[in-house]
Amino acid sequence: MLIGIFSDCHCGYKYGEERWKDSFIALNEAIDKTSDCDLIIIAGDLFDSRVPKPEVFAKTAKILSKTQTVPSRIKFLEIINKEKIEMSPLALRGTPIVAIHGTHEKRSRQLVNPIQALEHAGLLIHLHCATAVFEIEGRKVAVHGMSGIPDRYAKDVFDQWNPQPIPDALNIIMIHQSITPYIYSPLEQPSMKVEDLPKGFDLYILGHMHWHEVRMFKDGQLIVCGSTIPTSIHKIESEQEKCIHKYDSKNINCIPLKDQRKIFWKEFEFNPNIKENIETFITTISPFKPKPIINIKVKGVIKIDQLAPSFSKIEEKFSNRAIVNINKNLEVEGFKEQIEMLKLLKEKRLPPEEHGLKILQENLKQANCGIKIEEIFEFLVNGDINLIFDVLTGKQTTLKSGLEKWAS
Repeated sequence: MLIGIFSDCHCGYKYGEERWKDSFIALNEAIDKTSDCDLIIIAGDLFDSRVPKPEVFAKTAKILSKTQTVPSRIKFLEIINKEKIEMSPLALRGTPIVAIHGTHEKRSRQLVNPIQALEHAGLLIHLHCATAVFEIEGRKVAVHGMSGIPDRYAKDVFDQWNPQPIPDALNIIMIHQSITPYIYSPLEQPSMKVEDLPKGFDLYILGHMHWHEVRMFKDGQLIVCGSTIPTSIHKIESEQEKCIHKYDSKNINCIPLKDQRKIFWKEFEFNPNIKENIETFITTISPFKPKPIINIKVKGVIKIDQLAPSFSKIEEKFSNRAIVNINKNLEVEGFKEQIEMLKLLKEKRLPPEEHGLKILQENLKQANCGIKIEEIFEFLVNGDINLIFDVLTGKQTTLKSGLEKWAS
């Protein structure tokens, strides 16, 4: 048997900009490279947005549909903790895709997210606290999946789900969460630790992290999938090739994606000659096709009466040979605490809605408000401002608990 595994394609990333094709090129290559597989697993964030543009959805669906023309030896047996009627029989044609939605795609329970929409279209099987069981060459394969949910609820929801390996089967479990020690943020600490994953599974798959790693774990193996394209680029990403993984029930092979931009990453300390230093570094990089990505981070402290430097002219100057991103991580003397939250939000590269969610969360904390912010925010996004105003002013009772909403 052979199972293809990848994650975090972020289809639609930078749509309308110079890099708009990159996510689709990478997804297409990933699908082509898994054409010899019996089953494909996607561990979240196939899309970059919870409501992708129709053009993005259509391009993604067209690429995924290629799997349905490939002969497959796999047989579907059952779905556990999910109504079979929710699945389309079309999703079992050719090579099945089993996917979870990620943090960029999650929506409230009453709203359809884009991965569910692809399931309704018959292109994949969507899992959230559920298990899909197949048979490949006479052996059972059970894929257990929990989709992305707010990090502070993850451990409680996972414990309520309580996934157990199926006897006499190859058991694979996947999640898409911030999880210690792989992601830590003082803005919202992960509630899950990798040690919380239960024993008895043959393969553990982690989405959400954009770098990749394979290691032994609890008598099985663990894959940190990584992403198929670079988004928020950290140093470790510049040192790795983007890849997919193939698993034959014993061995895991990392298959590099070749249609990728070269990535260069450099950190500078702020100094009076910072612009000259940056330009000198860029000129040392040879030309590539397609254009490489040069990510530069400038850190340091500036005085309160000193203007923060602008690097837009440098980005424009070298735009014919590279995609240059110069990020400032500068602290103003005396204003460190005030800008810390904004810096963290920027580094996490959250969607616009999530930025608003974090700011609303901080304000509600200061007001000692116990209302769950995700539901408030969904109503605000949908235009139900009067309802939320009545709840916040005490004219209406509070909404249901956030944990209840994400648990199913």
